[in-house]
Amino acid sequence: MMQKNNDIHNFKILTIYSVIAYLLAYWMVFLSYNIFTALIAILYDIKSILYHTKLLFVPKNNSPLWTFNSAFFIFISGTLFLMLTTFILMRIYKKHKYREGLKKLLLFWIIMHSINRILGLFIIGTIVDLTYPSLGLWYSNVILNWFFIGHWMKIIMAIAIFALLFWIGGKTTRPLLLSAKSLKFVEDRKRLFFVWSQAFKVWFFSSIILFILHLPALSLAENFLSVSMFFLIIPSYFNHESIVLPHSTDEREEPEYKKPWKYIIWTIVFILIVRIILWKGIPFYFN
Repeated sequence: MMQKNNDIHNFKILTIYSVIAYLLAYWMVFLSYNIFTALIAILYDIKSILYHTKLLFVPKNNSPLWTFNSAFFIFISGTLFLMLTTFILMRIYKKHKYREGLKKLLLFWIIMHSINRILGLFIIGTIVDLTYPSLGLWYSNVILNWFFIGHWMKIIMAIAIFALLFWIGGKTTRPLLLSAKSLKFVEDRKRLFFVWSQAFKVWFFSSIILFILHLPALSLAENFLSVSMFFLIIPSYFNHESIVLPHSTDEREEPEYKKPWKYIIWTIVFILIVRIILWKGIPFYFN
């Protein structure tokens, strides 16, 4: 139950901050994943173009450029890059988890988007490959084809990865609570409100914004990542009360936070610049 005068107002402001962090983290992970993949593709003379919804490979599926080695290293590269980055960022987050402030909020969402992209793209890629392979959604799941993995095994693996997504979501509840600007916001009586404000409302608003930013294209993979992100955060609704956290020793009331207009404007400018640059695509090839 909210008791302090500024709590409800401050939670609304923190939701704005979290939406900003969510959107910035999404584009940072989207760009780093696809640019790294595109650079690896250049090593195999495979041209690609990065759009706001996907990385398009120029060679057709039957091109002789697609070999076991090229397919394996290109489609696994982005995943390995995010795995390594996530591991490093988790170590950094662990060292800063009890520090008050908003920087760790951006760090938290970068980690969440990285995990979501690693697992979510494998799931949607496998599903599409089994149902509508002509759509050509190729991510780390394409490696299964080169190892001649059967359909039933692909289904089992997709289900296992989905279960892993949900399990990891349960493990990220504590980092979610620790992403609070102050431990006062995750006191026992406020936790549900915090989870609702900093996770579910943020996911809802950000998913709508990203859907609009992807228009006029309807990116199946990127929109699916919004769905998989929901399953990554939903365990926090059920287990937030069981997480043990240190209590804030500061009895003073949090001041009334101001609307972060500077960060809102910077975020809008950044997103518009990225959207405009990627509108016609960025080619990744030398000739």
